[in-house]
Amino acid sequence: MIDMHSHILPGLDDGAPDWEQALAMARMAVEDGIASMVCTPHWVLGKYENSRTAILEKVAEFKERLAAAEIPLAVYPGSELRLDMSIPERLRAGEIIGLNDRSGYVLLELPEENLPDSLEDFFWNLQIAGLRPIISHVERNPVLRARPRRLFNWVEAGILTQITAASILEEFSMEIMEFSHTLIRHRLVHMLVTDTHGLRMRIPRLSEARAVVEGLAGPAFAELLVSGTPQHIIRGESVPVIDPLPLEAPGKKKARFWSLFSR
Repeated sequence: MIDMHSHILPGLDDGAPDWEQALAMARMAVEDGIASMVCTPHWVLGKYENSRTAILEKVAEFKERLAAAEIPLAVYPGSELRLDMSIPERLRAGEIIGLNDRSGYVLLELPEENLPDSLEDFFWNLQIAGLRPIISHVERNPVLRARPRRLFNWVEAGILTQITAASILEEFSMEIMEFSHTLIRHRLVHMLVTDTHGLRMRIPRLSEARAVVEGLAGPAFAELLVSGTPQHIIRGESVPVIDPLPLEAPGKKKARFWSLFSR
């Protein structure tokens, strides 16, 4: 399995505090069947201003430490970029970093309070610049839970999404878990990730959540989320299109949810 979202690089954000914990997280990931991990420390203007150079240097050191500890985990550079209109220019200038550096994919974290009306234009401008947006933990965004139609439109327009393993397992809330399962059933998710921050919360494991995905959407879809799609992204290749399923509402509960898409 490939984990496309982790806060395992030590000392850069609210993830691993030191190399000891980073290596312990790496061991746990390998034990769970994770073979590769993209390191995505936060980039938040004015708070976590992790530069491309700093992340590349830290990943290079991590590789050396993993080899010395004989931990068979491949690691790649990246970052989780908090939404800011300066992102395209900063990427062009090499100030900040996308997934696996020059893959052409960028991981974006949206604000939870409100989403700008100009967001679709921002996504479009990224794509015009040859960059493909990936939205992190869409299931945990209260604005998207209230207005799922907007998310559906993004996916139809080619925006990729990630869902957190802990969300599927109800480690946040029942509401988030139910929304997560609905997104999986309707193929509105492209990657299953740990978003790991440590050894207690959002731990670096995917296998249990992957089993849930298999039950909801089948083993082939689960394999895409943890292997197929991540491989394409790391290599800088196009991701095969999977259209969302028709917005059918066989039950009353689902009917209430999917009625939001017609608004």
